[in-house]
Amino acid sequence: MTFAKIGMTAALAAGLLISTSAFADALVEGTWLTPDQAEMTIEECEQGLCGTLSKIVITQAHVQQYGVDASAIDIESITDVMNKDPAMRERPMLGLQILTLKATDNPWHFTGDIYNPQDGNTYSGEISVKDADSIILKGCALYVLCQEQVWTRVIPEEGAVETATQ
Repeated sequence: MTFAKIGMTAALAAGLLISTSAFADALVEGTWLTPDQAEMTIEECEQGLCGTLSKIVITQAHVQQYGVDASAIDIESITDVMNKDPAMRERPMLGLQILTLKATDNPWHFTGDIYNPQDGNTYSGEISVKDADSIILKGCALYVLCQEQVWTRVIPEEGAVETATQ
């Protein structure tokens, strides 16, 4: 094999790797429905990929915390009250960055940190792309106490309306 062919093969392989990585990033980017019906939006950021809370669901814990009926709770008034840093307890939950992810050698797998606003702790975590419409989030404490959740892709409302009218 000549040096030109080796160079061309290497360039093709590098392009394929970048394309696969970009494809996997595209698969994990978007808005995801969590098991508790909240929504998380994952998109590119300076740290790699970041996930922010884009929809909050009023839980029984919120009702107890605010001491009012769920319908009386303003979503935008819910704050990060369980944060270990008292100075951060007033920051709004809506739009809060929960995930910080980086790509790995496996383009279908991302690792990083997961902030859990229910206990105010940050855990090591990972996301694996299951298919185009589902991902598996895994968070671990001490690398042995782990929990997994399957998140499903939220189909944009415009698409749902268009589909319904066709």
